[in-house]
Amino acid sequence: MPYRLDAMTLRDIPEVIEIERLSFSMTWPANSYKRELEQNRLARYIVVRYEPGPGDPPPPPRPREARRPFPLSLLPLPGERWAAPEGTDAVIGYGGLWLMMDEAHVTSIAVHPALRGRGLGELLMLSLCQMAMDLNARWVTLEVRVSNNVARALYEKLGFRQAGVRQRYYTDNNEDAVVMWSDELRSAEFRERLAAQKAELARRLTWTSTL
Repeated sequence: MPYRLDAMTLRDIPEVIEIERLSFSMTWPANSYKRELEQNRLARYIVVRYEPGPGDPPPPPRPREARRPFPLSLLPLPGERWAAPEGTDAVIGYGGLWLMMDEAHVTSIAVHPALRGRGLGELLMLSLCQMAMDLNARWVTLEVRVSNNVARALYEKLGFRQAGVRQRYYTDNNEDAVVMWSDELRSAEFRERLAAQKAELARRLTWTSTL
């Protein structure tokens, strides 16, 4: 499948909210993304779209699945399929950050459950890190559930390290959050790792970017 990275727009919000609903047991208020895009000068949000090219067959349709509790919501249902709405460039994942002084804080990142395991989460994280570098941030930081081993493994692959634990951070089940920080973004080590990860991912995915 071909993909495209774009800045999130207001028209993307309904699809983003649906992905968020399928991904997390705790979701933002309905008007949060609109407020983030229109009023928060510190915020940057991106989406990844499915962009079929000439001759690309559409994926088979999938049934609309019932919502499952976290962490089962992170896994596709057996035999689950995803189909892009005909004639559109559907949003299939999103991510965002806040720039605070010289720190970029990842606020949220998610991929549609039926399309996980393809490298799209890694694509979004690499893009957010690149965006943080372009904004002259020195570090990227985030919180992740203690139980979310898949996400933690991805962040560690990108060079993030555990810096602490926020106890009972998630109010839905009082789960702890692991606080993770990247290496110094301006360091040669981080830049080399970022370039290597992009090259590795490019062997698995085809994408374009308007960012």
